[in-house]
Amino acid sequence: MQIARFAATTFTVGALLSGAASAQEEVRQDAPPPEELDIRISLSSFLYRETGDEAPALIDQGAELQSASPVRRYFGDLRFEVETEHLDVDARVRQTGARRYQSGASGAGEYDLRTLSYRLGSKRTWLTLGRQHIDWVGATKIDGVSVTRRLGERAGVTAFGGTFPALGSRSIDTDYPRIHAADGTSSALLIPVTAGLGGAYQTPEYHADLGAAAVYAPQEFADAASNETTRVFVTSTGYWRPHDKVDLYHFALLDAAGANAGGLTNGSLGLDLRPLPTVRISATVHHISSDLLQIAARDLLADPDPSAIGVVQNNIAVTRTSQDTARGGVSLALARQRFEISLSGSVHRRPAIDVALADGSGNVTFPEARSADTTLTILDRRSVAGLRASLSASLTYPIGDAAPNRARATAVRAALSRAFAGGNAQVEADAMGQRLRSNGGADLCMTTLDPLSCYGTSDTSAAQLGLTASWRVSREWLLLTDLHFGYQDHTSDLSTGMIEWPSVYSISSFLRLQWRYR
Repeated sequence: MQIARFAATTFTVGALLSGAASAQEEVRQDAPPPEELDIRISLSSFLYRETGDEAPALIDQGAELQSASPVRRYFGDLRFEVETEHLDVDARVRQTGARRYQSGASGAGEYDLRTLSYRLGSKRTWLTLGRQHIDWVGATKIDGVSVTRRLGERAGVTAFGGTFPALGSRSIDTDYPRIHAADGTSSALLIPVTAGLGGAYQTPEYHADLGAAAVYAPQEFADAASNETTRVFVTSTGYWRPHDKVDLYHFALLDAAGANAGGLTNGSLGLDLRPLPTVRISATVHHISSDLLQIAARDLLADPDPSAIGVVQNNIAVTRTSQDTARGGVSLALARQRFEISLSGSVHRRPAIDVALADGSGNVTFPEARSADTTLTILDRRSVAGLRASLSASLTYPIGDAAPNRARATAVRAALSRAFAGGNAQVEADAMGQRLRSNGGADLCMTTLDPLSCYGTSDTSAAQLGLTASWRVSREWLLLTDLHFGYQDHTSDLSTGMIEWPSVYSISSFLRLQWRYR
């Protein structure tokens, strides 16, 4: 397998324009400052290619198997950003090949309008029109209008209303998809409407915001329950520094109505401690679930076959899943900050998942999966010959004996870097080795009611060696480049026998040229 990546010709153009007085004129000290204009233009290109020898066929006289992915990925990306006191624009155009896997979930080109808004009013009260993100309500993205009012120096409230683009969409042609009917036809666009309220309070020691929003799809849906077309959620974000050595922060998104009513969709809680100048301790807990309007997921996955009289042929079931993660770490600095030793670890859990069978005869249960990982890093900021050296080792291992808890991995990485030209240039060389083993057994698959019996055993070893460099040529110009070579060896033990896949060799490269006037 050979991998070639090219992401070159990336420029960012930034300009700050202001009015200027004539050299003969006296500038009034009380004159209002000119409006600031910030413009950024980025142009990127990317190429991905993977090749490799074919593996032996699984059955007699069968076709040989591809040991490398058939994906050939490439795209050109143009991003345009404008920001003034009143106007905010963030748009991106990406052109690729027509295959589905080329870009995002839909393939082909993308025409992403992230922000297009205009602000009217004063610094105390203002109205915003267009595509925008409501920061005080979990950065909810809408096409509509919002009104914001400052309540003194520390507090503010906002109200908004409009339409709700599909979550996860990366192109204007998928922001509001067409509804799929059971007979294979498409009807009206899915255009949910939304409205909500939010507020924030901020001081140098803490910040808090609280918001609520409702989403409703007024279109007609066959066999759709009301909780699939309606969603009400509440968001909360907070940060508190009770002491100069303690930081607390949180984020929560709770569904109050809809398909996940009463469930915590997204939640994080974190703590940072600095008991000594040389010691830092951190702990976080995360819960992540499916964040979407249920009818949007069902409509996206629907793929009726008209020739089968409306029978859906893809056998896809919409199931809500979640994952819980707890992380902790400690870092110790020694010898006047020259050395740093860090130890971190995390525990991951995915609850059991019940997937209903298409014929209604029951469910297939995927049992709970749990794993843990540990990482040790040693850093020397002022090593031999002025080098910055680091060595890290990671171990990932399963917890429990359930079927999904089978994979374990080890990885080691070493890196050396050094700055040149007064800190304007830096070069880093790194090497990495990894082994991943999944013990699934090689039992013969006898029934689709027990898909876990089809797990096989795989063993993968990989290594990578590379160089990364950056150079700030001048105030406006920056050059970044990266080149890595890799090797991979993979063996699979399936119910049909052992497969020794051909060795994989890879090359990846990255190049960026950036210009910005500031």
